Amino acid sequence: MMKWLPNAVSISRLALAPLIGYLICIGLAKGVANRELEWAFGLFVFSALTDWLDGFLARKLDAKSELGGKLDLWGDKILVGITLLALWAGWIMQNNPQGDFFAGALGDPIGVAAGLFFLLAIPVRDSLVTRLRAQASLKGISLSPTFAAKSKTAVIMGGMGVLLAGLATGLSELGYAGFAILVLGALMSIWTGLSYFRAARGAGSTEA
Repeated sequence: MMKWLPNAVSISRLALAPLIGYLICIGLAKGVANRELEWAFGLFVFSALTDWLDGFLARKLDAKSELGGKLDLWGDKILVGITLLALWAGWIMQNNPQGDFFAGALGDPIGVAAGLFFLLAIPVRDSLVTRLRAQASLKGISLSPTFAAKSKTAVIMGGMGVLLAGLATGLSELGYAGFAILVLGALMSIWTGLSYFRAARGAGSTEA
């Protein structure tokens, strides 16, 4: 009777992601340690916890499904992608008195480079790996997620959570720690992404 519940939890993560991104942008435009960033932090932590909750409920209620797996996967990707974009845009605008993203970007090449690194390492990598796994599946090749690939999502979300905690409280030490964890997650993302491509190439060579 309650088998719809895991999917509802995943959908709540999808629905909250744009609100979290909006609150981050508005909060960073005002500075740090404000109500918007506190809400963004709280909602992000709640959303991150639903990543564990929907899987737990699916197992408990015997409600695993292809749709549920896709909702869970895209919930993670959209939450991480929107939060990352919001942090980047907010940081650029925060360093520009007029709050103009493009003017701020021109005056902050390091910030632009850092943002591009994270975007390429995380959401772009995820899109490429998703496409690779779909193409491999059509050829009968299974590219199962490794422990490291599964762990990198937790590391990335953990880094974002700690970074948001630092921004919400104004504690720079927390912010730096969160940024360092996020860098680690991005490096794990690159490494595991390359592992997928090596595995696909190896499987293709074996079949040939």
